[in-house]
Amino acid sequence: MAKVGIKCLTYAKFTGGGDGSAVTYSGGKMLRDYLARAELTETRNTQKEYADDHQIDGENCLSAVALALELVNNNADIKKDVLGHVTDTDDLVVTGDEAPFVGIGYIMKNRFKGVITYETYWIYKIQFTTNGVAADTKKEQTAFGHETINGDGSGVILTDGGKVYFYAHNDTHTTEAAAVTWLKAKAGITG
Repeated sequence: MAKVGIKCLTYAKFTGGGDGSAVTYSGGKMLRDYLARAELTETRNTQKEYADDHQIDGENCLSAVALALELVNNNADIKKDVLGHVTDTDDLVVTGDEAPFVGIGYIMKNRFKGVITYETYWIYKIQFTTNGVAADTKKEQTAFGHETINGDGSGVILTDGGKVYFYAHNDTHTTEAAAVTWLKAKAGITG
């Protein structure tokens, strides 16, 4: 399957839940023309128990997730919303404040044998940081640069069963509109 696109960066401020109840969010936003790349990685706890010279048991479970987002237009609103920066007059000010927890997601466009499908991801609770800003001198050809923000996901417990949830994924959307509706519902965006 070919990954042929990514779009609709969507996020909302985490406001509560996740301790045996549904997660709640506020201030949900869906942005277009911002996302150049997303890389979701999982860290797994893999341990093995040995006895009598062979493996008798093992542990293999998800213990953490991380998300790197490469943004084409990392504007002040995104920096305020997901990095915790503030504005002072016309300046965006980087403070020592802690970045807020947010829920965040996006849509991936896939193509297989000419059929287009849409895959959605929603990370329930994540906190972001930036790698800083780099710039290059003007050269013979324009080089487009993107800023990357990195997030570490925190698991949430959505039900009384105690199972930890890190993210939701849906690869059954046959239209972009259905994928957009799914993301808006996760972020609490109406309309």
